[in-house]
Amino acid sequence: MQAIFKNAKLLASVMVVGENKINIDDELNTRYEGNLKKLKRIKSLVGLQYRHEVDEKTTISDLAEYGAKILFEEYGLDKNTIDAIIVVTQTPDFFLPATACYLHGRLDLNQNALAFDINQSCAGYVYGLYVAFSMIENGGCKNILLVSGDTNSKLSDPKTSKNKPFIGGDGVSVSLITKDPNKNTSYFEIGTDGKGVKYLFTPYGAFKNPTQEEFSEANLNIAPKQSYMNGLEIFNFATQKEPLAFNSLLKYAKCSKDELDFVFFHQANKDIVDFIIKKLNLFNAPNDTISKYGNLDMASIPATICDHLNTYKNPLKKDLKVLLGGFGAGLSWANAIINLDKNFWCKQTQIYKKG
Repeated sequence: MQAIFKNAKLLASVMVVGENKINIDDELNTRYEGNLKKLKRIKSLVGLQYRHEVDEKTTISDLAEYGAKILFEEYGLDKNTIDAIIVVTQTPDFFLPATACYLHGRLDLNQNALAFDINQSCAGYVYGLYVAFSMIENGGCKNILLVSGDTNSKLSDPKTSKNKPFIGGDGVSVSLITKDPNKNTSYFEIGTDGKGVKYLFTPYGAFKNPTQEEFSEANLNIAPKQSYMNGLEIFNFATQKEPLAFNSLLKYAKCSKDELDFVFFHQANKDIVDFIIKKLNLFNAPNDTISKYGNLDMASIPATICDHLNTYKNPLKKDLKVLLGGFGAGLSWANAIINLDKNFWCKQTQIYKKG
């Protein structure tokens, strides 16, 4: 599916990661008992050096509230002007109600504001932008707070995955989407292959009791809330589908890749993104976010934007044309070409602090 929007823009973004910084060398040494060859191979393929986790009591709403208050206080966003809050996550605070409703109350937003969740993973940030841009394009909203991210550590059980490296990180972005008086055109292309659900999913924890007959290729002998992934299938999906979607969007937007100031991919692991960058012959696609924070799922895109632009200290000297690319569970993919104007505001990724 392809779409064009002319009335919305991404105006500000804050990224928050968990307070516990974990050195992957220490973690892998514990799991692999000093197997140096295996440690080096994992680090080379994944590109991981540090991960950030929350503690057992901290959830996505805590990180989001922390990030939203930075927007309110440091950026100067009037919370009474927010028309909607959208939360994109696969680790919600509750099954019922939506985490967006819970956050609405914690942030004391206007009661006229919409609040709802979107259940999406690695492509979720671009999915969220698409929904927010649509709502502004239709004239119903002027300012939307988009929250995107997960607490991935809560899907890991060290006791049952002792010999498997955990590469996930905990992090949430809070972005302001607003009406664009300059009417810069944005382009989106989004797709889904639901037959690939079996290659990356969390079998237990909700209401379905999956059977081995239905999911014959998956390993269902895992703990509740723990995720299953067929690494080879996901690698093949990402490295084949994303370059096709990237070029399809460029064609749709009648845009050359040389016109792009930056390309911000979801950073599932270094090997996958390096492969895509090489295949597309790109020179403006940062690929170091996973080394600092772990695999942040959908939030890896805004984390990369915040770290590489950090306009809080260095305002943009010109408008930027950027392409965002997400791909993962679903199987889903979502790409967008958007403009970041000189008023775009973001801070380098923040570490969550309680209290």
